[in-house]
Amino acid sequence: MGPQFLKTALGEELVVLSRRDYDVLLARLGDEDAEDRLLGEIADRAHADLASGKEFLLPVWFSDGLMANRNPLRTVREHFSRSSAKMAQVAGITEERLAGFEQGTALPPAETLDAISTDVGMDLRILRRMYVEGDA
Repeated sequence: MGPQFLKTALGEELVVLSRRDYDVLLARLGDEDAEDRLLGEIADRAHADLASGKEFLLPVWFSDGLMANRNPLRTVREHFSRSSAKMAQVAGITEERLAGFEQGTALPPAETLDAISTDVGMDLRILRRMYVEGDA
């Protein structure tokens, strides 16, 4: 809800804001209590999204690999000490095809991502979200 502008009988203009908009305004002016209330809202929403399964946390080792601009599949393979041959076997593909996925010259299908995730005990959504929705 946006602000509402009211005019009193004496001609004074008033602005009515939602509590959240008011807290945002105060926080921008440096009010720490308002900042704390807003951070509490953000934390509550994040916890609810995690609890419902809407969101999930990435393992630190995986995030570190992505931050180092490494391929997600290669990051998983190396973290779990899998050889290319072993990972390809688990995924039901050839080593050459796995190499193409790791080099980014081909997009892995969801079945491949799910087989790899299941083998290493990862949440299936992690690898799936690393690729454009609809491609994986």
